[in-house]
Amino acid sequence: MVSKEHLKTLGAINLKAKIKQLDKKTVTKYLMIALFVLVAIYCSVVLVGNYSDISKLRAEAAEANVKYQQQVKENEKIEAVLNSKNKDRYIEKKAREKGYAKDGETVFYDISSSK
Repeated sequence: MVSKEHLKTLGAINLKAKIKQLDKKTVTKYLMIALFVLVAIYCSVVLVGNYSDISKLRAEAAEANVKYQQQVKENEKIEAVLNSKNKDRYIEKKAREKGYAKDGETVFYDISSSK
């Protein structure tokens, strides 16, 4: 038979094993909680960064859309002029603005006036 001393020793060993097992479970539990918190923080940082990028890209898209609309209006004006009877005058005006002259024509610049 097993003596009471022996049973007490077995109980103490069993209790120590349970404490160790409980400690392992507790440590594992806390590690899992810490891992979850770290993953949540990482996801939050990435989400905020992506939201910032999306905001910047939306602003750039709006600016590009404004420039596009301005260019469309300018193109419509030019097409209207080119489809009209005054297209020769328009072309001549634009050529003179760029410094071109007709054959045999001498261009004089007034440098005495202050602009």
